[in-house]
Amino acid sequence: MSFIGRLTAGLLRALGGASRCLSWSGRGYFGSLIGAVLRGASAKRAGITAKNIRMSFPELSESGKRAILKESYQNLGIVLAELVAVPSVTTEDLLDRVVLIGFEAIIERQRSGLPTILLTAHYGNWEYGAMAAGAALGAPISIVYHPQSNAIADRILNSYRTKFGNELIPMGNAARTMVKLLANGGTIGIIVDQHGVAEKDPWITFMGRPTPTYEAPAALALRFNAPIYYTVCDRRDDGRYVVEFTSVPMSDLQNDRHGVVELTKRHVRMLEDSIRKRPGLWSWQHRRWRHDPPPGVVVE
Repeated sequence: MSFIGRLTAGLLRALGGASRCLSWSGRGYFGSLIGAVLRGASAKRAGITAKNIRMSFPELSESGKRAILKESYQNLGIVLAELVAVPSVTTEDLLDRVVLIGFEAIIERQRSGLPTILLTAHYGNWEYGAMAAGAALGAPISIVYHPQSNAIADRILNSYRTKFGNELIPMGNAARTMVKLLANGGTIGIIVDQHGVAEKDPWITFMGRPTPTYEAPAALALRFNAPIYYTVCDRRDDGRYVVEFTSVPMSDLQNDRHGVVELTKRHVRMLEDSIRKRPGLWSWQHRRWRHDPPPGVVVE
């Protein structure tokens, strides 16, 4: 591993040691500091963030856009500070900090051996939302994730993500694994706010601009008659979280291309509504919009 890789892993361990010594409120302040450092560490990434916000909220004043950018970086820092503190967090601590609303339906489906798809986004503390759901379910939620390029950091973070019973599916091997899990009545979790495959996935208008959006969640839901529950992990003023599970309507759709695209549009609209309510809790740093749609592509 390169020197930078070893340094990153060491820094992650150091942050974890510091964060675990703090109270919950202390981690919030610590995370805000981390966010400020992240913001200053890469002018290129901060520029992408600012552009995304500017293009999505052209009606806002410059001060309003800067406020979203600042809060978004603060949120990233808090997520990191809370994630690296997981070794000191008990199940009771986690379920006290994260309130799950509407989760009874998912528990009942799991007990009945029926497949379920949970969709979320890089919003609030998505890491804690997934952990709390797994802890409350009493059975693993299989979560699709992008492995880190730093193998040591990836191993450290994944040990935190699986502490409360969840399992991880690397993105590169996800398709076959998800099919098998759903066929056997499993529960899978997918983060759906990332850039899809331009040549394959439908182009959906998101925050006013077209972008390819992964069709896999909708395609799997219709194929296996597995309901989709949309949710985000919303941070409250006291530092706690509320995660409300909402069923995405799909009973009127057929298992065909039109159905897949329409169901994809529906969960995209739900995410867009969440972001517009509290834009500072979404991670604007990633390149969600990369280029214009190819000629002849229909934008939904």
